[in-house]
Amino acid sequence: MDDGRRQRRWTLALVVGLAVLSCAAGVWVVLTPGEPATDETWELIQEEGVLRIAMDASYPPFEFIDEEGSLVGYDVDLAHELGRRFGVDVEFVIISFDGLYDALRVKRVDLILSALPFDLRLTEDVAYSHSYFNAGQVLVVREEEADISSVENLQGRRVGVEWGSMGDVEARELLRRMEFELYQYPAPQEALAVLAEGEIDAAITDAVSAYQFSRQHGGIKITGSPVTDEPYVMATLPSSFALQVRVNEAILDLSANGFLDQLRLVWF
Repeated sequence: MDDGRRQRRWTLALVVGLAVLSCAAGVWVVLTPGEPATDETWELIQEEGVLRIAMDASYPPFEFIDEEGSLVGYDVDLAHELGRRFGVDVEFVIISFDGLYDALRVKRVDLILSALPFDLRLTEDVAYSHSYFNAGQVLVVREEEADISSVENLQGRRVGVEWGSMGDVEARELLRRMEFELYQYPAPQEALAVLAEGEIDAAITDAVSAYQFSRQHGGIKITGSPVTDEPYVMATLPSSFALQVRVNEAILDLSANGFLDQLRLVWF
């Protein structure tokens, strides 16, 4: 992942804190007497038959340009499924990550779907959907490991993290109440490679890196509950309340029927 983009994601994760849980639990849309009774965004989507989605195509496996020049990825497949459910075509508007919110504010797009972390600071400016992917920190062990099932089992163990990452922060917090050897590496892939080779007993890394390493190399598994939560969400304008409701309904259904699990298996 690009270092600048990675840092922005860590910053957002630090800001979110416990508020993430409420976002993941749901978004309630309440109309007040001063708000319009119709959602112009949704009406235009239906009228034109097109859902415009902002996406930064530089973050595989969520969204990227493949060798044939096509836009592909987890979020791309999810976007097409939304379009199918809404009965409209999907138009992708490729924008740098830093410009996603601006494109939404000026109504260049209807929706942001781009591995977007929930940001508590922006909840008055945009409406966030339910979470469709948790990219938080996870505990990773070797496939054959049977004695480490949660961070509570790390006493006396050798634990690897990416230096300066959220995993590093969480590990240092754990050191306040238990003892283990902490090893820091330049990148999560290095920590996971050392783990697979048996030089350390566990690693705390972001879920995306863990899934990718497992698919490419094997030899490891994610165990226990997530160490932290970093939900990826979609964003709309607050006035797009009808679109918000339909997006949330779709996410809940796609989670319940296994579609999101299948996407993870395809792309990770």
